[in-house]
Amino acid sequence: IRHDVEFSVDRALKIAKIDQSFGVRSTFFFQVLSAAYNPFSVPDAEKIWKISRAGHEIGLHFYVSHIKQNDWSHLEDELTRQKALFELGLNMPCRVFSFHRPPRWVLEYRGDTIGGMLNAYGESFFELAESPINIKYIADSKHRWSYGYPLRFSDSKKLQILLHPDEWSAEGDDSNDEFFDALREENSSSFFETLERETNHFRYSGDS
Repeated sequence: IRHDVEFSVDRALKIAKIDQSFGVRSTFFFQVLSAAYNPFSVPDAEKIWKISRAGHEIGLHFYVSHIKQNDWSHLEDELTRQKALFELGLNMPCRVFSFHRPPRWVLEYRGDTIGGMLNAYGESFFELAESPINIKYIADSKHRWSYGYPLRFSDSKKLQILLHPDEWSAEGDDSNDEFFDALREENSSSFFETLERETNHFRYSGDS
């Protein structure tokens, strides 16, 4: 089981606790180029470390959207750079990565390792085929189970399940609108809490 964290470190921590309660050890992948969260901020880094201390693996969610097609030299250089940022910013080793929204040309590299890290889309973990036979891949991308419902494949010999913590909430959001509205509200609350904490020492207290 892997978790690609796109928008919310808070939700990732909640999912990590649920996994732990069922004795499940997952891999959580965090971006270092995200515009939605900062894994190196003191609050987010501490939450990521809590996930690690709960027994889960922490890896890099490798952003590749800015890399030109088939530019493998740039891709490997960028992977090395993002790995260095990850390890320096979080003060932990990075042993595994997953691609963020990988184009087809990226997935056609079938190596289990790139840059000394395990590749979640390597041939031992992911089967690049319309109808996989040996490795079943299930994901909740776009807030739906496009590749099938996980429990229907519990007898598969090899299974990779991708769950995005951002896609789930205690309220059980039924639609994309509800899902995004809830995320916006959570992120807005976090922003205003930061704004309050960082500016309350110089705010003008007189009449406006």
